Amino acid sequence: MNKALLALCAGSVMASASMIVGFGVEVDSYSPEAKGDFRYTDNGITTATRFNGDKDSRYQVGVYLEHPIPLIPNIRADFTPETSFVGENIGGIGTNTVKFSQIDTTLYYEILDNVVDLDIGLTGKLVDGEVTGAVNQSFDTVIPMVYVAAGVKIPTLPVRLDADLKYVGYSGNSISDMRIKAAWEIFAGLEAVAGYRYESLKLDENDIYSTLKIQGPFIGVGYRF
Repeated sequence: MNKALLALCAGSVMASASMIVGFGVEVDSYSPEAKGDFRYTDNGITTATRFNGDKDSRYQVGVYLEHPIPLIPNIRADFTPETSFVGENIGGIGTNTVKFSQIDTTLYYEILDNVVDLDIGLTGKLVDGEVTGAVNQSFDTVIPMVYVAAGVKIPTLPVRLDADLKYVGYSGNSISDMRIKAAWEIFAGLEAVAGYRYESLKLDENDIYSTLKIQGPFIGVGYRF
């Protein structure tokens, strides 16, 4: 009797923990291409680059942690390592290479968590970049963005559709980072993932001018608890 009671209590605790604590990780193979213009000025020196669909193959990693404390936001981190694109050196001879990595830290609240999921929060996007070619330049900046994510579970199928958007707009400038994906649960929280990512950098400021768009498909695996 005591053993049965202990087993019942242990099962109850584990079930409760899974209901109030959420954890997930995803690793994708990402194949983006770049189009548009990117001009950067540093110490009076300007490099202007035009991209016409140059492609790269990289990976992206995402991880999140959710908890039951109402006033404390959940946290998510996304990492895209150094992505490299080669473009035409505008107004000169040859090409320029623009490399940059992104680290996104997001604090968010879970508004809905049922058949339909809805999250709202704020993201700090750290961009670390480098331009090489006509001249060598480097830049880094932290961009605050609004974060919205939604998901829906397909009835009778182990499939979930998700979309998220990070966005900021001001004075005619805008920066966006959007992903849509489908996740198929294979076994006990393990998922196969396929989706598409679209980034837009529309800027016209003192040191940066950009009409850059980066987009491409990704496939990967994930685990949700």
